[in-house]
Amino acid sequence: MLTAGDVTVRPMELDDIPLLHAWSKDLEIEHESGWAPWMSRARFDRRYEELVREPPEDLVLLGIQYREALVGYVELAGLSHWERRAALGFVVANRAVRRQGVGATAVILAMDYGFSREDLDRIYAEVYPFNLPSLRLLEGIGFQREGVLRQHEVHQGHRTDVVVLGMLRHEFYARHPSRLPGGWPT
Repeated sequence: MLTAGDVTVRPMELDDIPLLHAWSKDLEIEHESGWAPWMSRARFDRRYEELVREPPEDLVLLGIQYREALVGYVELAGLSHWERRAALGFVVANRAVRRQGVGATAVILAMDYGFSREDLDRIYAEVYPFNLPSLRLLEGIGFQREGVLRQHEVHQGHRTDVVVLGMLRHEFYARHPSRLPGGWPT
């Protein structure tokens, strides 16, 4: 568990699954993130129970708490210790706390964990070009645009571009102090 101010990132728990399911039906979140099509509650529960109980080695899934309430999640997916990289994903599902710095703080905490504890050298994100809040958040904390994958995905039945952004460990620590005990050794 890592905390900065009123924001904490912590491992997901089984009790979080009903809220995750409710978020999965939010059309705004689906539009901006491209979540997979809706699935039955039973199938959704089985999928996330497995992710919480036995997470794959290439996934770190953390709940975002703001003032003790779960408001979203952040993940490091496709985590490769060999390549020392991971893909960042995040959702601030609670509309009441969006655009207040909660997402940025959670992303910074998750990246600190990834660079320090998972020994990553690079964290990258893939974002739809119309998801301006996510692009602004990532660029605001120091991500660099690296390119555009043209017509890379099918989103709501149409081919769409994907913007690739990345940050390297030394770039991150030049901007953000470690919040982990002992920090990152220099």
